[in-house]
This record gives sequence, structure tokens and C-alpha cells, in this order.
Amino acid sequence: MVKEEGESSSSRDEKQRSPLTIATLQIIKEQPRRRGKRKQPGGSIMHFDNTDPGYGWLLPGWIAEERRVLSGRLYRYYYDPSGRQYRTQREVLYAWERSGVVCIDF
Repeated sequence: MVKEEGESSSSRDEKQRSPLTIATLQIIKEQPRRRGKRKQPGGSIMHFDNTDPGYGWLLPGWIAEERRVLSGRLYRYYYDPSGRQYRTQREVLYAWERSGVVCIDF
């Protein structure tokens, strides 16, 4: 789990990230800010990769982003290694199937 600046972080939350994860995070942070990507006061943004509990299904280099707003609502986004955003796990799986990385049989 990686927290955005301005957030408290204990040493137990920090861990080594793979080079693919670090590269994806860098790409995400360098993208131009869109309206929905602004950090809102009081909200929190955390990033997860395939080594975090609950995200073991992600491929290496893919990132899950959780944004919690003041109302308590949680928004979850997924990013591929090129920085493209996906809004749902279903979209991620479809992208993997379309690219031939994963074959899904419903």
C-alpha cells in the first residue's frame, strides 16, 4: 500500500515495491490532472499492487487506487503499466482477455 503525501504512514505500512509497480506509479503521477483526479481536502488516496491482500489477482505492474472522500464513499480505479485507467475489475479482466494475456471462459 502506498499513501499519497500529506497522509500519516507508519513504517509497518511501507514495503518494497517491484520496479514495475514503481514505474506505473510514476506514470500515473506524471499524467495531467483531470477534474476527477484532484485530491480533495480530507480525502485519502492509497495505491495497492498484486502483493497487497485482496489484490493478488492483479498482474505485475498493475495498480489499484482507492480514493475515499469526506462522505465516506470509496472509489476504486485500476491502472495498467502504461497508465491507462479502468473503473471496474470487469474492465480489467476484459482488457486482459482482449490483449491475449488471460483467457476467460464465462
